[in-house]
Amino acid sequence: MDERSVSAALSALFRIPVRVTGISELAGDASTRRYFRVAIGPGSPVPTLVVMHYPEEIAPGEELPFVNVHRYLEKAGVPVPRIHLHSPEKRLLYLEDAGDTLLEGVVRDTGSPDRFLPLYERSLEILVRIQRDGTRALDGKAIPSRLAFDVRKFAEEIDFFFEHAVREYGGIPLSPSRETAIEDLFLPFLETLSSLPRVLAHRDYHSRNIMVLPAGTDGGRESLRILDFQDARMGTLFYDLSSLLRDAYVTLPEKTVDHLCYVYRHAAPGELKRAGGDRGTFFFHLDLAALQRNVKAIGTFGNQAVNRGKTLYLKFIPPTVAYIADNVARNPRMRPLGAKLLPILTDLAAKASAEAPP
Repeated sequence: MDERSVSAALSALFRIPVRVTGISELAGDASTRRYFRVAIGPGSPVPTLVVMHYPEEIAPGEELPFVNVHRYLEKAGVPVPRIHLHSPEKRLLYLEDAGDTLLEGVVRDTGSPDRFLPLYERSLEILVRIQRDGTRALDGKAIPSRLAFDVRKFAEEIDFFFEHAVREYGGIPLSPSRETAIEDLFLPFLETLSSLPRVLAHRDYHSRNIMVLPAGTDGGRESLRILDFQDARMGTLFYDLSSLLRDAYVTLPEKTVDHLCYVYRHAAPGELKRAGGDRGTFFFHLDLAALQRNVKAIGTFGNQAVNRGKTLYLKFIPPTVAYIADNVARNPRMRPLGAKLLPILTDLAAKASAEAPP
C-alpha cells in the first residue's frame, strides 16, 4: 500500500482530488490484521482515516465477516466506525478513524470513577442495543446467526487454553487423565452456559475495543466507537457482559462492578431481564461466563507470547488468574474445579510475572 494508490482510491471515492500526506502503521490487536492511519491534505471530507488490511481470502459469493457484521450492527444503531470503501481485490477496508483513546486508557490515565464510570454506563447501554436490536436485525444472510457458543465451542476454547497456555507457554507436564479430569469438572458449567437464551454476542467486548472520541464528534458529549466485532456469534447475554466487567486489561473495583450490573439490569428490556434471571441467578451466571472467558483469555495470551512473539500480553495473565481465584472463592460450586485448576494457573501467573516485559 502506497500514498499514490491510496490517493487514487480516495479521489475516486470522494470525487475530488485527494492528496495523501502520510501513512503510518498503527499498533495492531491480537489478530493478523494490519492497520494504517492515512493523513489527507486540506479539502478532503475527512482529515484522516484508517485502512485495515485483512489476510482472509473470501470465496466467490461470500462476504467478509467484518462487513457482514458491520451491516447489522449499524442497522441496530450501534456506533461502529463508518466503512468508506471496501477494496476486496486488495483486501483493504477504508474506515472512519476512531482515534487513539481506548476506554482502557481512560481508566488507566485518570483512575477517577467520575471520569470513566459514565463511559462504562454508556458502553452497557450500547451492549443492550447489540443484544436486543442487533439480534432483531439479523436475517438469513447474517453470519452470526449461523454460529453459536454451544458446548462444543466452549470446550474448544478450554482446549485452546491447555494447548497454548499450559503446554506451549507454561511447559507444564499434564497427563491426559489429569487434563480430562479438569475438563469433566468444566463440562456442567459449559452445559449451563450453552443452555441459556442466546442473543447476538460481540465476542470481544472489552476496554480495548471501545474507543472514546472527543466531545463534538457526534454532537455534544464524548462519543464511543465499537471495534473488533467481526467474530460475533450467538451466545448468552453474560458472555459480553463478563468480558467488559471481568476484563483482563482493566480491573474494576467490586463496588463498581455491582453498580454496573445494576445499570445493565435497569437498562435491559423485559426479554433480557427475563433471560438474566433473578439477582442470585444473574450473578452466578455472570461468574460462570467470566470463568470460561478468563480461562480462554489466558490461552490467548500464551499463544500471543509463544507463537507471535508478543510477550507484552504476559502481564495480563496474573490479573486474569486473580479474577478466576476470586470467582472460585465466591462460588462453592466451582471449588472442586478450582482445586485442580488453580495450582496450574498459579504457576502460569508466576512465570508470566517473571517474564513479562516492563
